[in-house]
Formats: sequence, structure tokens, C-alpha cells
Amino acid sequence: MLPTDIRVPEAHAQLAVLPASGEPWIAGLAAALAERGYTTRTEAAGDIAFHAFIEGAAIVVWRLEDGLDLAEAWLRMCERAPRRMPAVAVLMPDSSPEDVEACLAAGFDEVFSLRSDPARAAARLIGRARSRDVHHSLAAIDPLTSLVTRGVFFSRLDPTVRLSSRAGMPMAVAVLDLDGFRALEQRVGRDVVRDLLRDVADHLRRVLRRSDTVARLGDDRFGLILHHITAFEARKLVYQIWRSLTVRPETLERIGPGAGRITFTAGVAVFPGDSADGRELYTRAEIALDVARASGHRRVLLYSETAGDAGMGSTGSSDLRYHRTGVGGREDPE
Repeated sequence: MLPTDIRVPEAHAQLAVLPASGEPWIAGLAAALAERGYTTRTEAAGDIAFHAFIEGAAIVVWRLEDGLDLAEAWLRMCERAPRRMPAVAVLMPDSSPEDVEACLAAGFDEVFSLRSDPARAAARLIGRARSRDVHHSLAAIDPLTSLVTRGVFFSRLDPTVRLSSRAGMPMAVAVLDLDGFRALEQRVGRDVVRDLLRDVADHLRRVLRRSDTVARLGDDRFGLILHHITAFEARKLVYQIWRSLTVRPETLERIGPGAGRITFTAGVAVFPGDSADGRELYTRAEIALDVARASGHRRVLLYSETAGDAGMGSTGSSDLRYHRTGVGGREDPE
């Protein structure tokens, strides 16, 4: 029975769509897949792409008809924009090295002939499907922190700016870098800083709203897209995150007593004051971060406060009296 909404069907992790050819090889492949927990269904050659799409198949096998263009066959699989691209194989009665090369060049994952072992073909297809699933997940979710990735962050940035523009509401972009991360990694090792990154990600996810976006942009860099927030509110919020940043006792124990408090430096850019373009907002948040980093760690700096800041000393800019650390005996940014 077909799903009621076939526009973006859910992916079916253990479904294979095979050609309805009646050949023993196809039956052997179906049996081998079934032994490994897969459900199989057969379709006529012209319907394979459609049913693979609406069923969200993880594996698809084509038996190419005479005269069917390989590029056209591959396009049939891609043009419906499935939620997750399946592992797609081509079955040929007798494939030559040239045929194999042509199929792989067109985009197919595997090429089998009727002389292939169906059990081995099933194992290869399952491996391809699992690899495709992992790649799909990595494109959206960071495997270490479970935050969204850089690609997802930037895909949300411009739509958020447009929505804010329509609503006549401000929004902000913040970029955070942990302080002393490289030195800490060299001292305690990669395994320990992995736990630290997970703890920081959990903290960011816990304190921000569901409507905001928290992404891991790099090794120790995090990005925030904050809805309906002014420059003053954004700076206050990021400072509160800075002040309340905590990690698990187990992580602190592994880091050791010499690390001190875990802190970060942040740059913030705000729509509409700093830019009406998503990419430029991010760039200006990075500029604010770089200026903050150049003039002292443990700071939260707005892009609008960077004018005249570059290269200035601790007493040169009145804007920075609210942010610079280590001035007048104060240890916290404000």
C-alpha cells in the first residue's frame, strides 16, 4: 500500500527493489538479501525508479534494457530527489570491462553479471547501502557532538534572515571558539578533549531555545543562529552562556587541576544592523571573533564594537571596557 504523502517519503533502511525478470540470479540475490534481514520487492524495469522513491528503498538493482542510455537511467534515480540516495547496481547478462567502466562513470555503485555470485553481490550492496547511510548522516549531523553540521548551519542562515526581514524582527549570528584548546589537547590528549567538546555541545543545546540553531563548525568552533534577538540581548545571552558553561565532573577530572575554568571567545553579528545577507553576517561574526581573540581571550564582542579596536591596547577603546578581560583586576567579560 502506497503512503498517502509521496512527496518526500521516509527512507526504508532494509528494503531492496529488484527487477521483475524471473531470472534465477535475481531470485538468488533476493534470498541472500532476505537472509541478512532485507525485504525485497520486484518491479518492471520502467517502474523501478518510481517505486524505489515512494518506498524509500536502500538498495536498487537495474537490469538495463537494450538501447537504454546509462546517463538517462541514472538520472531516473536522482531526479525525484529521494530523502536518501539508495545504493544502485546494474545487472548485465555479460559485462565487459568497458561496460563496467561506463556504468561506474555514469554514477552507479556496482555492476554485476549473471556469472556473479548472488550472495557476494548482496554483501557488497548492503555494505554500499550502509556506507551511503553513514555519509548521509555525516552531511547533516556531527558524529561527535550530535549537533548539526556546517552545511546545515549555512543552509538555515539565509532563510532565517529572510524570515526575520519579513517579520521585521532582529536576529543574530554568533561564532564561538574554545580558549586554549590546542594547548589543552596537546597536554591531555584527543580522547579527553572529545569529552570536553561533547559537554560544551550539550550545554549549548540545553540553554538555547528550540527555534535557535546550534552547529559544530569546526574542531572547537560552534555557530549559533539566534531568532528574534537584538544586539544587546545577543551579547547578554552569549555572556550568560559563557558564565554558566560547565562540563561534567568526570571530564574535569580527566582534564586535571591545571586547566582552570573552561571558557570561550565569541563574535556576534546582528541583522539588520550589521548586514542583511546571511553569509556576510557570518563573516562579520568571525571578524568580531578575530578582533576579540587578538585583544584578549575570554571575550564576547559585537561586530559593531570592532571599529577602531584592531591593534589597540587595553586602554585605547571605550567600547572594550565592557569586554576586555584582565583589566582592573576583573576576570570575567561583561
